[in-house]
Amino acid sequence: MKPSVRGLLIASVLSLSSTAAFAAERSGPNPSMLGTRAIVACDATEKSCGMAVISFPSGVSSLVPYGRSDIAVATMALPSVDAAQAVIARVDAGSTPQAAIDYVATIDPYASIRQLAAVKLHPDGSITVGQRSGAETSDHTCSVKGDTFVVQANNMSTPDMCRAMTLGFRQAKGSLPQRLYAALKAGARVGGDRNGERSGVIRVWNTTSETAFYTHVLAESVVHGSTNALETLGVQLNRYQAVVAEPFATDLVALDHESIKVVKRALRTLGYYHGPMDGSWSDAAEQALYDFGWNNLYFLKPTVVVDGKRNIDGVLLRFIREADLAALAPAAPPAPAE
Repeated sequence: MKPSVRGLLIASVLSLSSTAAFAAERSGPNPSMLGTRAIVACDATEKSCGMAVISFPSGVSSLVPYGRSDIAVATMALPSVDAAQAVIARVDAGSTPQAAIDYVATIDPYASIRQLAAVKLHPDGSITVGQRSGAETSDHTCSVKGDTFVVQANNMSTPDMCRAMTLGFRQAKGSLPQRLYAALKAGARVGGDRNGERSGVIRVWNTTSETAFYTHVLAESVVHGSTNALETLGVQLNRYQAVVAEPFATDLVALDHESIKVVKRALRTLGYYHGPMDGSWSDAAEQALYDFGWNNLYFLKPTVVVDGKRNIDGVLLRFIREADLAALAPAAPPAPAE
């Protein structure tokens, strides 16, 4: 018997074998605590797959997301390692994501209360998706299957959650990690988890970027037990992506006067920049940014001129704006005069 199926069946047997009704009733997690919303997506241009999830209970980073650079699977409402692995195994064997999810539901004793979503990036660049919500999931369960993504949610404060997240993702600009986060923010504008949102994860896998030399996790952000979970997810995402990942052209933003002052202030505080604090960009400022990057980032992220306008990596700009400067490497002090 395959391990994925064995685990599901063992769980079923154990759930029926309790001799005490009260103990059986309390043997698992409180289902009313398990509301979650997520978006699962792949990007053929970036050759990446990943997801963004936010929920109430801590631990979603190890409970919901499974995947790699060509497939992402989210198990929700009642997370299951066995279900996720079974879906991935069937897709690897040639099934579509939808067929894989539908099959797993036939052997899953908890299919009626589980949500599953899967998105597959194929070698030819095409993307297929699958989704299923059990008939007994919590109130305001919803789902949307797009051409490259799936949005799903349960135990929400509004039935409009999936529509809002879908619209936010489709309208967002930037790299896949940033667009996933934009979907979470769009959902927050219409409501959220009925228990509040305290825990979340954004994780994107990639094996073609230069980042793959170090890790197949192109972007990651994790937060637990925070009353400010959504904002913290964004800050941590920018910190990870700015430091570890190479830049994406889609993340470029205009280096306007306000942005220049933000960058200069940080570079001066860290000892990299010593020029005027105005809204103009100079060779000295560019050199300071280079030196900062050399000491703090895996990949240098210089400004670039596009159509006559100077641009900066938007993830790097937000990283600098939000940074705990004391946690970054300062400029080396000048060598003493001979």
